[in-house]
Amino acid sequence: MDKKLLFYGGILGPIVFLLNDIIGSIITQGYSPIINAVSELTQAGSKNTYLLSSLFVISAIMLVIFGIGVITYYKFEQSKLIFLGGIFIMILGIFSALSGSIFPMDPFTAIPMPGTFPGTMHIILTGLNIILIVLAIPMIGIGLYSEKQWKSFRLYSIITLIIMASFGGLTSVLMMNNIELLGLFERISIYAYQSWIFILAFLFIKE
Repeated sequence: MDKKLLFYGGILGPIVFLLNDIIGSIITQGYSPIINAVSELTQAGSKNTYLLSSLFVISAIMLVIFGIGVITYYKFEQSKLIFLGGIFIMILGIFSALSGSIFPMDPFTAIPMPGTFPGTMHIILTGLNIILIVLAIPMIGIGLYSEKQWKSFRLYSIITLIIMASFGGLTSVLMMNNIELLGLFERISIYAYQSWIFILAFLFIKE
């Protein structure tokens, strides 16, 4: 098998994630992608959990496959930064699969204190995922900078991080002030790194 096929995981993962988001927003009664968080599509007690969780897991598995592709083509001896970035993407995929299936989010309107075990694990895994992708993006961006054809990708990686930090950070402000734009701001942050993965995979395949 051509090992380059592993890079297609980075193409399919974001596409399946987008389809899951669109389908979930349509079939979930009362759900608004502008107001509601992505995790609410598969939260505890959701009627469409089986379908949406399955798509979410498929998307996450694609990220794992893509991460394997990265570390396959960039060995530790070639580039420590790119190799570690690939490892972080793999772990991101694993944690995403768990948070979207076994450990669903507790509903915002009925969160017990201190929270259920699955709900608490969801929060922990989500926090770890943020750390993983925030580390993976600059690692790979800087690691590829030494190659002439990748010079502009570092700048794109920096822009992606700025977008994620700006809109991701503002979600907490929105929640504290009861401004109903949580879903929109969260999605801008999420799709910023999903697009980064898609473009990175596309460039790897093209190269």
